[in-house]
Amino acid sequence: MAICGCSPDQYSVEREYWKIKKQSESILRNPAATPPNELERAVTQLQSFAQKNSKNVLAVDAEFAVARLYAAKDEFEKARKQLKGLMAKYNKSDVISSEALFLIGNTYQIQGKWESALQEYKKIIADYPLTTRGLETPIYIAQYYKVKFQPDKMVEALGEAIGHYRALAEKYPGSPLAFKAYTMISSCYSATKDWENTVSALNIITEQFKGKVSLEAVFLDMIAIYKKELKDNAKAQETLDRLIKEYPNSKFISSAKALLKK
Repeated sequence: MAICGCSPDQYSVEREYWKIKKQSESILRNPAATPPNELERAVTQLQSFAQKNSKNVLAVDAEFAVARLYAAKDEFEKARKQLKGLMAKYNKSDVISSEALFLIGNTYQIQGKWESALQEYKKIIADYPLTTRGLETPIYIAQYYKVKFQPDKMVEALGEAIGHYRALAEKYPGSPLAFKAYTMISSCYSATKDWENTVSALNIITEQFKGKVSLEAVFLDMIAIYKKELKDNAKAQETLDRLIKEYPNSKFISSAKALLKK
């Protein structure tokens, strides 16, 4: 029985790929116990599938799977070669190129070569800023420094991220990208407990995107920050009044009222 919305041909392709990928996933779960010949067999199957179904979106997934297998087995040069080949083959796709660059960076990071990894991550930010990876990578870099207990570098990375997101928001004003950028700016400020700037970024969202997207959750976040972090009950009440006025039937109103009573 075919999957809803898929032709029988597509269904058979998906079944074939599911079987091949299941084997590769078993290697990823325990790469140390996987003999070299089994790795090469899985790689060959994935490459054969990708070649045979080159017009299918699953072909791209299969080629990425090859790179992940090589990386899992610490064959980093082979992984990077595979990913660079993907970038050359699909050079018109920013999404594929940004994902390949991210995985190249990961291979260096796994090796403990952070500076080399950082170069790749910064290429994503510079060359593919509008992709999901392009938006997430500045915070990924800051998170790395947090995990490594390097607070000064984390704060510096967050500052760079804020500048990057602000530039995108100004370049594409009023767009979904600008909305996402201001949301990430607020996240960067909250990571350093800079609550004044956090709530300022959220306030910009409520002003610039009124009537375009639902802002109920944004108002609730602002109320929580005013109440818990800034101890500003007046501002919290003022924001609650805005929430009630703009979204009189909001499910968040009762939560906000309960928060203010505490």
